[in-house]
Amino acid sequence: MKKKILCFALLALSIFSFTACKTQKINLCDHLIEERYNLFTAEDDTYCATYSSGMREKDYALDGVKNEMVDFGVITFSRIDRQKIKADNCNYIITIDDEVLQGQLTKFEDDNTFSVDIGKKANQDSSVSIQLNFADITFDKTMKNTTGEFSVDKDAALSIAGNELDEQIQNFQKNKNDFEVLMKIVRDYSSETNYYWYVGVVGKDGSTLGILIDANSGDVIAKKV
Repeated sequence: MKKKILCFALLALSIFSFTACKTQKINLCDHLIEERYNLFTAEDDTYCATYSSGMREKDYALDGVKNEMVDFGVITFSRIDRQKIKADNCNYIITIDDEVLQGQLTKFEDDNTFSVDIGKKANQDSSVSIQLNFADITFDKTMKNTTGEFSVDKDAALSIAGNELDEQIQNFQKNKNDFEVLMKIVRDYSSETNYYWYVGVVGKDGSTLGILIDANSGDVIAKKV
C-alpha cells in the first residue's frame, strides 16, 4: 500500500513539474533586438527634439532571430504639429556629459522629420544639451530625461507585455517559431498624458504581435494578437 501511495505521489510530482515547465513565462528581455530606455527631450512652441538611446541589433533585421547588439542613440527633430520643416539640411551639435558630437541629420519626407543615429547611448543621469541649425534658425536647448518621469519604467512595461502576450508567445515556442522583441517609446502629441511603451514581437515565420502601454498608468491602450 505504501509503495502504491509513493508511486502515485512521484507520478503526480512529475506531471506537475512537466506542466510548470511548459507554462513558465518567457523572459522577453532575452529576445530584445531593440530597447530604448533613456529618452531626452527638448521643445519650444514650434519645434521638438528627442535623443533616444539604448541598444539594438547590429545588423538590424526583423527576421525573428536575435544577433549581436550595439549601443545606439537616435536624434530626431521635427515640428510639433508634424508639418514640413522648410529646410533641406539640419546640422547638430550634441553634448553628452563632457563629450561633444556633431554632424548632419538626414531628412525623411515621409514623416517630416530629420534624424540620425550617433551610435552612442546616455545614462539616466547624463547631462545632455543640443543645438540644431537649419535655414536661418538655431534651436539651442538643454534636454531633460523624460523617461525618468514615467511611472512605468522599461522593465515594468516588459512585464506587462509578457503577461498580456504570454499565451500567444507560448504558441510561438510550441510551434518552434523563433521570435524577437522590439521596444520603442511613442508620443501622442494630441494628449497631455502622451507617452507610451510599444512592445512588438516578430516571429521567424513573419507573424507579429504588438501592445501599447501607457507610460504613466500602465494601462494597455491597444493590443494586436
